[in-house]
Amino acid sequence: MEKRTSWEQENKYIHKSRKKIIDTVFGREDNTQQTFGYEGEVEPDRNVGDIWTDKDGKTWQQRDGYKISVTKFDDLREYLKTITNCSAKECHTDKYDHIDKKLIAKTGMCFTCLQRYETELRNDGTWPFYEDYKLTCNKLSVAYELNQKYTDAITDIKRAYEQVNEDGTISKWEWDIDIEKVKSDIQKDIDNTKKAIKLLKTRKTKLEKKLVELGHPEIVKK
Repeated sequence: MEKRTSWEQENKYIHKSRKKIIDTVFGREDNTQQTFGYEGEVEPDRNVGDIWTDKDGKTWQQRDGYKISVTKFDDLREYLKTITNCSAKECHTDKYDHIDKKLIAKTGMCFTCLQRYETELRNDGTWPFYEDYKLTCNKLSVAYELNQKYTDAITDIKRAYEQVNEDGTISKWEWDIDIEKVKSDIQKDIDNTKKAIKLLKTRKTKLEKKLVELGHPEIVKK
């Protein structure tokens, strides 16, 4: 091996971090050593719960001491929790049975919590308005559904129909009816459902105001 002739010559063959330590100990300045690397953006201080999107478009949420990636399915998971778990603040049901699950999907509460809640409504005088409100909302839903069915029917009905069979042949048939008379009858049904919807919406609004006055805005459907 060739004998070194200077300190600088040997420095070329030692590890850069070791050379830095030696230079520091002996008070020498190293003008030859180069540092290669990447200075990333400094992460700002964040509070627990903060949500942000990085430069790559990825969303993060700050937790206590760490961060997690937020995916597009997180909102869906949270929504599924609201429709599969009892919404009562003091629910003590450990395991939901099939009745609980049906009631949670329909009312937001399990059987036990719903019973307790409705007992409170009876005790404070809210029950008649609560019951009327539920019936009104159900009737309104039916009226909307009927109106849509009648509207679809009057659009699709015609005298002659054709159907392509599996073998490629076409079957044709006609109704021996007065199409205009049928359309006129369906239009009357549409008009009647519209009137029913208007009356039910008016009743629903009045009941909602009453329920709020009685201190139960949580009953009102958004």
